[in-house]
Amino acid sequence: MDVPPRDPDEWTDEQWQEHLRSVADEDDAPPAEPGALQRAATSSLGTVLGAGMLGLERAMYGERPKDEVVAEAESDDPDRDLSRFDPDDPTSSVIHLVDDDRGGDPACWAHLFDEE
Repeated sequence: MDVPPRDPDEWTDEQWQEHLRSVADEDDAPPAEPGALQRAATSSLGTVLGAGMLGLERAMYGERPKDEVVAEAESDDPDRDLSRFDPDDPTSSVIHLVDDDRGGDPACWAHLFDEE
């Protein structure tokens, strides 16, 4: 079948249907077999060689620097004093969230953070 014309009105409905059937038949064709490079990359030998190359790169050039994400934000939240952040020991940092929907007063939690 020919390539569709630029002006769709040049073809009759029968010509369009025939063209669409021929294109649909092409889509139903089995996929082509993978090439040699793709077969080698997905084989166990290709996996071992790839891991070896990555290890060699790390040995020659060292570890890649990891991207660090730091997010800082200003806050005008009156409850921010209920949270403690310890830069020396982040595991001891405490963030306290107060559910205002319960009608609780955030100040009632202050006794939890009083230093003894």
